[in-house]
Amino acid sequence: MKFDYKHFSIDASCLEEGGRYYARAKIFQRTSVADDAREVKWSGDIGDYRSDADAVEAAQRWARQWCDENEH
Repeated sequence: MKFDYKHFSIDASCLEEGGRYYARAKIFQRTSVADDAREVKWSGDIGDYRSDADAVEAAQRWARQWCDENEH
């Protein structure tokens, strides 16, 4: 799920493997008015969950927290 948060763009997703869903997120920072973006953070696997919805929700929470802590 892609969404904007503050001056970041976030791609929160999950990887399904063996009946488990692994949360992960990529965070991009817009670098110009033309909305060019560069990746600034990749979460790796955040944790495993029983559903894809739970995994994506966890990835979104992680990304928002990272953005709040790293906003300039």
